[in-house]
Amino acid sequence: MKRLAVLALLAGCDSSPAKLDPDAAPDATPPFGGPCGSRAGARGLSMRSVMAGGLARTYLVYLPPGTPTDRMPLVLVHHGYSMSGQKMCDITEYKALADAERIAVAFPNGQGGPDVFQAPWNVGVNVCPTGSGGSQPPIATGDDFAFVDAIKADVAADQCIDEEHVFATGFSMGGYFSHHLGCMRPDIRSVAPHSGGTHELSGCINAKRPIIMFHGKSDSIIRPGCNDPASPPAGGTQPAAAAWAARNGCAMTTTSRTVQGGTCVRYDGCPVGGQVELCTFDGMGHCWAGGPSSAGVYACPSYESATQLQWRFWRTYAWD
Repeated sequence: MKRLAVLALLAGCDSSPAKLDPDAAPDATPPFGGPCGSRAGARGLSMRSVMAGGLARTYLVYLPPGTPTDRMPLVLVHHGYSMSGQKMCDITEYKALADAERIAVAFPNGQGGPDVFQAPWNVGVNVCPTGSGGSQPPIATGDDFAFVDAIKADVAADQCIDEEHVFATGFSMGGYFSHHLGCMRPDIRSVAPHSGGTHELSGCINAKRPIIMFHGKSDSIIRPGCNDPASPPAGGTQPAAAAWAARNGCAMTTTSRTVQGGTCVRYDGCPVGGQVELCTFDGMGHCWAGGPSSAGVYACPSYESATQLQWRFWRTYAWD
């Protein structure tokens, strides 16, 4: 699996339970057959198992205090190669955001399970190459879209989901997968890939999607050119920011603003529902911007929090 062993993330996430709370009335029908929000499931952080695409899959979910039959936004947070959903919980600090904003958060495990040296996600073909050698990353072959469906249905059994506000993010290979979800899943309102790349977007089902991307300018694992037009594109691949701006119908000019340790550029002239933003961080390698130092080497605490930036972007550009 090449040098992508380093594409891991690390540490664990405290599994202390919480309670629950959000907004308005039942929706989905989960697999167990009852109305949404009617299963007496655990609150706080818990491990779940589901069947998807013929495979037994696992994920963690965090449900903050609230009322189970109120509709709650859902964020799907995908991990990188050789890591786990539990490790993503640590570096993103999404639990704290979930409590503050009353959102449900799912941390799926890849196809081989947590913490294994195996391709975690089916991210499409001909994606941006990795590393200095420009090799294709390891790509899983299972049905991860079915896994997303199973997670949504399973979470809905404990907490009704606001289907208009389902979002996806991910780091490294999880970043690749969140690009793919933005391209192919009409039920995902907006995505926020971190340190990932994408494929050529002409086959996308979605005509446009709001998207915010994050990348360290010193990332040697997934080159910043996978997202950033200011860096040399990896293997001739068009940087994702420019590709999404063109697909969404934006101008090719940008307006920039300074954030802690870096710069965010927003493409001008984007249509409603098609805003594109890219945040790059000076001197940052392959790590989650703003992650706590306690989470280890794949968290970079001296930078603006990618978790907070993506949530603000979604609340501004992917909300009614």
